Amino acid sequence: MQPDPSLAVPNRHTIARSVAGVLAVLAAPPALRDLYGLARGGFDPLLAIFGACTTLFVVGCGWFALRGHLAASRARMWIVLRTALVVGAIGFVVGFFGPLAWAPGANQGPLLGIFITGPIGVLLGAALGWLYARAKVAA
Repeated sequence: MQPDPSLAVPNRHTIARSVAGVLAVLAAPPALRDLYGLARGGFDPLLAIFGACTTLFVVGCGWFALRGHLAASRARMWIVLRTALVVGAIGFVVGFFGPLAWAPGANQGPLLGIFITGPIGVLLGAALGWLYARAKVAA
């Protein structure tokens, strides 16, 4: 007697892809709000950074939700994620500890790493990782 396929337990990738899809849908309105604010109210650098990071999160979650079942696509995602985290961490460390070394009296210096150089490093790392993954991993 064959088991009923409708009663099969979903594997971990299916559950993770479902969660990523829900997160992408939930994070899309704030990303659109930030991008709309940029288009309507002029250029604000901090809003541009936050909007780009939120958009990157939505795109990454959507990418995993739609293509996470393919091994080659998951390999590209890991390359992009690792590169984004490494370059973002370097940007954060430089922006956080750099002002402490160059201007010890500036009490708001570490905020540069938290709000500016860290997120920009993540965005730059994701872009570089995506380009590297496109060249390295065959579809």
